[in-house]
Amino acid sequence: MELATGVLSRTDYIRAAERVVEFIRSLGAAEVLVAYGFGCDCPDEQLYQNVPMSLGGLLPFMSEGERLDYYRIGKDNLHVKDGIGRTEFLFCHESDIHFISEDAELVGRLKDLWLAAGFTGMYLKGAGEWEPVAAEPGPAEPGAAPDTAG
Repeated sequence: MELATGVLSRTDYIRAAERVVEFIRSLGAAEVLVAYGFGCDCPDEQLYQNVPMSLGGLLPFMSEGERLDYYRIGKDNLHVKDGIGRTEFLFCHESDIHFISEDAELVGRLKDLWLAAGFTGMYLKGAGEWEPVAAEPGPAEPGAAPDTAG
């Protein structure tokens, strides 16, 4: 399954990334694997190479990537995985964040966390097409669909 935030402003993108850290921490993970991806202007030997780091290092890594001009928040891809393969996040170049997991319960937990934080333009993809996620109790706000090539 895949859950995507929909297009976010820079401020909301950073807020959603903070919720990702909270979510991964709630799963008991202390470390993540992070890799620069599509669009990044890092040295070639760092592209698509998983770098293990403490979960607390993720947001500073993103900031440092911007400072070095290796990575641009919401404009380049950054791949984040837990160490055991339960969760994968794509901080996407289309200004949205994707969560990929085979665990429907985890997808539901993150959906609820993002809804509680006010991210109502989400989309969910199971076996079929992208579908808007309805915010409780009304329908989801209109917004741009996530990058389905991502």
